[in-house]
Amino acid sequence: MYDLSVQQDNTDRRPHSATRATIELAGGLPEKKEAQKIQLTMDGKTVYAKTGATILDTATAAGIDVPALCNHADHPCNMCVVEISGQEDLVRACSTSVQPDMSVITENERIRAHRKHVLEVILSRHYGDCFSPCTLNCPAEINIQGYISLIRRGMYAEALELVKKKNPLPLTISRVCPHPCESMCRRILVEDRIPINHLKRFVSDQSEPVSDVDGYSIPSPSGHRVAVVGGGPAGLSAAYYLAKHGHGVTIFEAMPELGGMLRYAIPEYRLPRKILEREIDNIIQTGIHVKTGQRLGKDFTLEGLKEEGFGAVFVATGAWGTRQLGVAGEDLEGVDHALDFLRRVRTGSRVVVGKKVAVIGGGNSALDVARTCIRFGAREVTIVYRRSRLEMPAREEEVREAVAEGVKLFLVAVPSKISRKNGRLELQVLRTTLGEPDRSGRRRPIPLTGSEMTIEVDRVIAAIGQRPDLSFVNSRKTKKLATGHKTLFSAPGSFQTNLSGVFAGGDAVTGPRTVVEAVAAGRKAAEAMHAYVLGLPVRPWRRQMNINKGKDLPEVSLRNFDQVPHQPAEHLPERPVGIRRKDFSEYVLGFSEDMAVREANRCLNCGCMGLSKCELRRLADRYEVDPHTVGTPVKPIYPIQEDHPFITIDPNKCIFCQRCASDCPYGAMELDAGGFDDLGLPQKLTIGMNEKCVSCGKCVDSCPTGALVKKCVPFPLEPQDLRQVRTVCGYCGCGCNLTLRVQGRTLVEIVSEPEYGPNFGNTCVKGRFGHGFVNHPERLTVPLVKQGAYFVETSWEKAIGRVASRLSQLKTDYGPHTLAGLSSAKCTNEENYLMQKLMRATIGTNNIDHCARL
Repeated sequence: MYDLSVQQDNTDRRPHSATRATIELAGGLPEKKEAQKIQLTMDGKTVYAKTGATILDTATAAGIDVPALCNHADHPCNMCVVEISGQEDLVRACSTSVQPDMSVITENERIRAHRKHVLEVILSRHYGDCFSPCTLNCPAEINIQGYISLIRRGMYAEALELVKKKNPLPLTISRVCPHPCESMCRRILVEDRIPINHLKRFVSDQSEPVSDVDGYSIPSPSGHRVAVVGGGPAGLSAAYYLAKHGHGVTIFEAMPELGGMLRYAIPEYRLPRKILEREIDNIIQTGIHVKTGQRLGKDFTLEGLKEEGFGAVFVATGAWGTRQLGVAGEDLEGVDHALDFLRRVRTGSRVVVGKKVAVIGGGNSALDVARTCIRFGAREVTIVYRRSRLEMPAREEEVREAVAEGVKLFLVAVPSKISRKNGRLELQVLRTTLGEPDRSGRRRPIPLTGSEMTIEVDRVIAAIGQRPDLSFVNSRKTKKLATGHKTLFSAPGSFQTNLSGVFAGGDAVTGPRTVVEAVAAGRKAAEAMHAYVLGLPVRPWRRQMNINKGKDLPEVSLRNFDQVPHQPAEHLPERPVGIRRKDFSEYVLGFSEDMAVREANRCLNCGCMGLSKCELRRLADRYEVDPHTVGTPVKPIYPIQEDHPFITIDPNKCIFCQRCASDCPYGAMELDAGGFDDLGLPQKLTIGMNEKCVSCGKCVDSCPTGALVKKCVPFPLEPQDLRQVRTVCGYCGCGCNLTLRVQGRTLVEIVSEPEYGPNFGNTCVKGRFGHGFVNHPERLTVPLVKQGAYFVETSWEKAIGRVASRLSQLKTDYGPHTLAGLSSAKCTNEENYLMQKLMRATIGTNNIDHCARL
């Protein structure tokens, strides 16, 4: 039997984790142990503690999470309050000793309200960003700051790996995404925004030839089978992440090939077929089965899939229905619809556009149709749109490129009739005036009576939008699937439909949206389906709490950029207009390596590098604090301090918990509040490190926010994104325990666990910060041999053979003791062991040393 006992460790008094609560085995001297223990109730659970122990220590030992941000300082955080039966007021668990038969409640509505208020007060002075605004504005939530940071370090495969954690179609998305992330890039407040999408394309193009860029092996089969109906971006995304979980995935696709709108609607000059096929192949290689030419409601049913043993189904049938113009003459020969037209072009069918074409609509599809007609030799292509250019839903850059290629814009006009005369089409249009905004937020077009005019053309192509084709819902066995307003219905966040085990997402649910939104829906639906087949609760997806320096760009204080030097953005290479309008070759050429690295170096690194350790954010999310209602600061109060070689200090994020000063074993931290205001917050905060600092980094690990962060941390990460790898430091012979925090193949930081010897959480500067060599761009990754005055690359076999031959000859000629070996702390422990074994057992000498010996 085990009893709970508490031991207070004076060298590390953090109540949240490092206060050592140990379980002692009953026995030995039972009378003495019984005299030291007292019994109490905590949240209805009977626990035991030593006399004099605090409620907080006892809760920690019992595995009960009582939040605390301070370090038992004179200025407590008041987060650890609890309720004691028989007492009216809440008490602080950190300074209240346990008493026999005490009954403690650690969490109820009253306590939650108090803790939420404490967090709101703290956040009212907390200035910073959790995630970067570009990441927050990305529908797929890709860690943009992260992969840009890796590009800056020359770690292209790792950058692509980080992208694919949230987006399995980086080659495609980087070519067709409207990049809403860039609209929030704060670099525009200095000079030019970062071309984020093209940096993603760079790493995708640079690293994609590697067959498995993720660095993960396919997991063991889970034993569960799932079906994905629809092989477009949403379906491909869901299938990819389901396969990554080890589930057996089968895609059912109605068309002859996978890709959906990516394959059949986006022109070749924007998305080359070979790029798309390579990307789809990479997804299918994860072990996904594919059945094409299979239409839901005709060739199979949802019930049939369940009977075949599929534990869950994801319906992602897209938006293949076309919208009609609703005018007379729409059915005449020569009048086409954008989706049908683009599909014929992409499948190689015969296409005749004539010399003069009118395209009805102002979205991206209208632009694609118009630019395609230009490439087919049309002399005059006119886009007819009912609103002004300002209201056009197409991307502005697409409009500019189309105009540059010769497309004409006929704005504030709407078609009213189509007729045929003398073998040609006559398109009658009415001019419009713009009234009050409609539901879309754009001004409503109002036709002007008597403003008719006629345009003579060879072809009219309508591009006024698409809608989901829900004809399968009315089939015999799928009619119970619920629909919304001309779309499928699924619960927001969980993607569950009204049918058990059936999920739905993408354009079939939302209507036509961007490709990146479909990809995001597929990934989130995959996570929900993963939980479902495992019998776990399906929790709706939601974004964690984030604070920022300004929700919109105009709100961001320019004081943040006082020290940022001006560096204009790189000009993106493109094929000349006069050449590109004549063929379907890709016209955006992409960045060179030098250009990409220069652009990556312009990133301002807005997101917090302390995100993975931030307890303030975790607690604010737990107690549902809304920072937008709290009113966080609008500008920085203190300058960021970069004078320490390994640590960045941002006093704007300091909550004056004093952990750093209390945990520093050398007395190196100098921390002063400068007095407190009416809310109990510091009035003039100062943080610094004196000459006693040995750069052990313990202060950083103890900081519960991003006030102290390690400069070596490459990018912000959520705690769940980090893999913990236990190891032993190789720098000297002490054998200190280290924990590597790894994301994919990227070493993010090194910490040490207080519970394990011989160092019990302490490290030297090398152990904590000396790992930059792991991913250094100058690190040798291939064997080199010297030929004349130069080192040239060779194979491992030849290099080892040459070394062995030369060492053998020197040993024979001069004896073993004339040879010596020097190993490196930057090798692994296993490599160092083999090196000394080589020198002693093979060469026959003890002349082996280590450059980092004590």
